[in-house]
Amino acid sequence: MVGAMAEAMARESEEYVEGVKKVLFPAIFGVVAGILSFLLTEPASGDGLLIAMIFIIVQRYVYPLIHLNISAKDFLYISFITVFSWFIAFTLLLNA
Repeated sequence: MVGAMAEAMARESEEYVEGVKKVLFPAIFGVVAGILSFLLTEPASGDGLLIAMIFIIVQRYVYPLIHLNISAKDFLYISFITVFSWFIAFTLLLNA
């Protein structure tokens, strides 16, 4: 009984760490994409969003390297967080 509880707690801990990684990495990728969009593109051109999309595609290949299993639902969630973080970073830099 005690072994089963310890195993369940270890599994919950692993799921928690995986969930934090699935939120933290897209946010970091989005901020980096926002900074690069600000530095490399003209704001009126719309090319900044292209950089964000490239970062989303790059993440698809980075996550297996850091041993994260990504489902289709997770990938949609990760894409949203990346674009949202890109938008916030890019907008703050434009208004600075």
